[in-house]
Amino acid sequence: GRQNPELSFTMVKTVLPPRLLAAAPLLAGLASALPPPVHVPDLLSRRGEDDGLLSTSAGPPQGWWGNDQDRSPELDDVTSSTFEQVLDHFSKEDGVTFGQRYFTSDRYVSEGGTGEDAVNFLCVGGEGPSLDASVLVNSVHCTGDMVELAKLLHEEHGWDVRMYALEHRYYGESIPSPKKGEGGLRSPKEGGDGPDGGDKKGDADFAHLSSRQAVLDIVNFVTSTDPHNRWVAFGGSYPGMLSAWSHLLHPSRIYAAVSSSSPLQVTLDFGRYNDRVASDLADEDVGGSGECLAVVQGGHAQVAAALEADGKKSDPGSDSKSKSPKGGEVGLDKVAEMFDVCGGADTLRVERNRQIFAGWGLLRIPAQGNDPSCDGKVCNIEKLCGEILHLKKTNGKDGKERSDMEVLSEVRRMQSDDEAGGWMERQCQNVGWDDFVSYYSTPTRWNANDRSWQYQTCNEFGFYQTCEVDSSCPYARGYHGIDMDLELCQRLFGIDPDEVRRRVDGTLTYYGGGGPLPRGGP
Repeated sequence: GRQNPELSFTMVKTVLPPRLLAAAPLLAGLASALPPPVHVPDLLSRRGEDDGLLSTSAGPPQGWWGNDQDRSPELDDVTSSTFEQVLDHFSKEDGVTFGQRYFTSDRYVSEGGTGEDAVNFLCVGGEGPSLDASVLVNSVHCTGDMVELAKLLHEEHGWDVRMYALEHRYYGESIPSPKKGEGGLRSPKEGGDGPDGGDKKGDADFAHLSSRQAVLDIVNFVTSTDPHNRWVAFGGSYPGMLSAWSHLLHPSRIYAAVSSSSPLQVTLDFGRYNDRVASDLADEDVGGSGECLAVVQGGHAQVAAALEADGKKSDPGSDSKSKSPKGGEVGLDKVAEMFDVCGGADTLRVERNRQIFAGWGLLRIPAQGNDPSCDGKVCNIEKLCGEILHLKKTNGKDGKERSDMEVLSEVRRMQSDDEAGGWMERQCQNVGWDDFVSYYSTPTRWNANDRSWQYQTCNEFGFYQTCEVDSSCPYARGYHGIDMDLELCQRLFGIDPDEVRRRVDGTLTYYGGGGPLPRGGP
């Protein structure tokens, strides 16, 4: 497979010993399926009318293997354990710890233990799906590079490679409990782990959640687990940032790092992300084309025109319901019907809702993972663009040529059917801003990881994937400004816009500013 290298705005710091360098070419051709750094609201779907919960997935739980006949035998050599991790590495005197889950496998260790050519590979956990035993077998986390490289080194070079995966604090089952001591959760007045601490109310929910603590989690874990053999950290996206930083700051503990598609230069407004998504749609090397990009842009422009014609955007005080579409225009009722919007046209007459709908993408473009081996009908760039062009070149059920907007609506329904996977009927598309805020405001077992990552974006990183008027974004330009994301930080965590900006700048400075440099560490 081939991953688009231009999607990663990253400086990769990789230092490998000679024997590992011999296998390095393998990494260049391996595909990675990395989760997006920010969960977007168009992924939310109703799990059922009974519980009313919102979720970002409709499939079976991660690691579900069906009956025993379908179970991967490699899972049997993966063990799950708990490491007593220091809760606050910057104030160790309180002695408070929490249970941090990790997984290990000796699949590529010779019988009788490790010899001279021995190394530990660590898969760094992050904001993606919760870890389970499949993380060291077949998962989105570290399968494509770490596991395959371990196999190659063991089978072709005689190395013993013990594999580990460490779950990130505040994700999965590695969540500090207030019952374990005063440090589990702290009061708002005690601040958080952002630059110079913090005094905002949201810090109380995630008192010790930060990349700075996570890097020291890695260092403490490897030092306590095996202080003798070398450790190589692996990760992609945010976990790739952590793997790189753990080596940069603590090279004596982390011998090398493989950091894939990792945006080390943190930035508040990450509009370049959607610029690159547009480039991918036009990139023939990954199955895109200029014609495909034009249809996607055209469909969003047609939807934006319908929203503006309805009158809400240009004249907030107008009675938009009384307006009828002009000749050749599509009315808002039709747009809502085409895209299965929950609540119909009235939903799209709320400004924030229409911004989510048009500015965050009418359909999902799998530019980041772009898995060439995926099974869905429109699950990668090549399949997506192939279907878009097929629909554009054929007439609809009415015998007429499809508009760009009609093409996107049909592709969106294909994606919804792929998500349902036979488990449920296609659900309406929830673009309600209030529902989105409510989803992140109310802790449930379904949204724990999402809430943790949302906090980290407000507290440290930004990475908000905007779609501004002067950008190359393939969605409705001007419908996703940074104000939406900053409002969310304020409403969820009480972190005001100026404070978000200050914390993001502080993160960049802490890790080396514009160009990460080794700082060393204890």
